Amino acid sequence: MKQQKYRYLLLLSLMLTVLSCEQFQSVSGTEKMVPLSVTIEVNLNLGTAPVPDQLQVKLVNFAERYELTTTMSPNEPVTVNNIIPGIYTITVSAEKSEDGFTYNYNGNVVNVGIVDNQETITVDVGAAKSGALLFKEVYYSGSRTPTGGSYFRDQFYEIYNNSEGEQNIRGLAIALINPQTATANLPVWPGEDADRYVYALQIWQVPDDRDYPLQPGESILIAQMADDHKKANLNPNAPVNLLSAEFETLVKTTSLIQDNPAINMKMAFWPKPTNQWLTTVFGGAFVLFVPSEPIDPNSSTEVVSPVGSTVQSYRIPIESVVDALENVGNPNQMELKRMPAVLDAGAATVNGSYVAKSVARKVKETRPGGRVILQDTNNSTDDFEVMDPPQIRRYNAQAPSWNTWK
Repeated sequence: MKQQKYRYLLLLSLMLTVLSCEQFQSVSGTEKMVPLSVTIEVNLNLGTAPVPDQLQVKLVNFAERYELTTTMSPNEPVTVNNIIPGIYTITVSAEKSEDGFTYNYNGNVVNVGIVDNQETITVDVGAAKSGALLFKEVYYSGSRTPTGGSYFRDQFYEIYNNSEGEQNIRGLAIALINPQTATANLPVWPGEDADRYVYALQIWQVPDDRDYPLQPGESILIAQMADDHKKANLNPNAPVNLLSAEFETLVKTTSLIQDNPAINMKMAFWPKPTNQWLTTVFGGAFVLFVPSEPIDPNSSTEVVSPVGSTVQSYRIPIESVVDALENVGNPNQMELKRMPAVLDAGAATVNGSYVAKSVARKVKETRPGGRVILQDTNNSTDDFEVMDPPQIRRYNAQAPSWNTWK
C-alpha cells in the first residue's frame, strides 16, 4: 500500500513539473513590451514676456510612479524615448530673469494616453511674473478633537512679502476657485474668452479703509477664526493659536465664534446661504488677486454659471492673479487639475483630512540677516512641502508693525 501511495505521489510530482514547464514556456513566448517614443512641441503664449532660453520637460505616469525628464529649445520639438505605455501628465516649465523681473513659464497636459509610437503632443505654454506676495503656508486639513471628532475652525492662510520692496495689501482678495475639490468632471464656462479667467466660489477681501503696508520678510495671517484653538472649549488637540492673526473671516454661525482682535475681512462674494469661510478639508484651489474694479456680487457680466449648472461663480482675470495654489486630496489626484498651468502647473497635498498638517513653501535662499526668499516656480508640486505640525510665521517671518495685538 505504501509503494502504491508513493507511485501516486511520484506521478503527481511529474505532472506538476510538466505543467509548470509548459506554463513557463507559454509566458516566455509572450511578446515583450516595446518602449515608445513621443515628440513634444510647444505653443508659446507669452504676451510681453521674453522668450525663455530653454524649457524643462517632465513626463509623469502617476499610476506606475514612472518619470522622464529632458530639456528642449522653445523653437524646436524634442523627442522623448523609453516611454512605457500608459497615462501621463506632461509639464513644460522654465524661469528667466530680465529687466529686474523673474518670469515663470508653465504649461501642461493631463491624462494623456501614450499608447502609440511616435505621437506628437502639443503643450500650450504661458508666462507670468513671479509674485511679490506669495502663499507661504496654508493649513486647510483641520484636526481631530480628543474624542476623535472633526475640527475645522483652525484653518489659516499665511501670505508673505517675498520681494525687495514694500507691498500694500489694501484691497487684496483671496478666492476659492470652482470646482471646490479635485475632479475629472471640470465645468465648461461660457464665452469665447473663458480661458482668460479663473472662477471663484467665494471671495474675501482685505478692507480698503486704509493702507496696510507689508515690508520684505513680513507676513499676514488670514484665519478662519482668529482665536486660540487650543482652548478647552475649542480643541485642545488643535496645532495652532491664531490670536495674533492680522485678519479673520468673521461670521458668527455658532456661539463659539467670537469677534477677536484680528481685523474682519470683507465678504466680497458668496452666493451660498451659509456665509462662512470654510474651505474644503480635502484640498481647495486658491488665488490671491488685486481687483482692477470693485467686486460686484450682483454683476450680470462677472457673475456666471457653468454650462448646464446654476452654481454662480465670479470671474477673475488671470492677469489679475498675484499668486495661486492648488491642493488635492491625495497623490492619486495629481492629474485632476483645476488651475490653469500658467498659474500653477502642479498641486500640493497633505494626503488626508483632519490630519493637522499644512503645506508650506520651500526656502530658495536665506539672505544676510536671516530673511528668507521662498521658492516660486508656479508649480506647487515642486514649491511646497508637507509640514507636521503647521506653524505660523515659519522661518522667522515678521508681523507687520500695524499689528498691535501680536
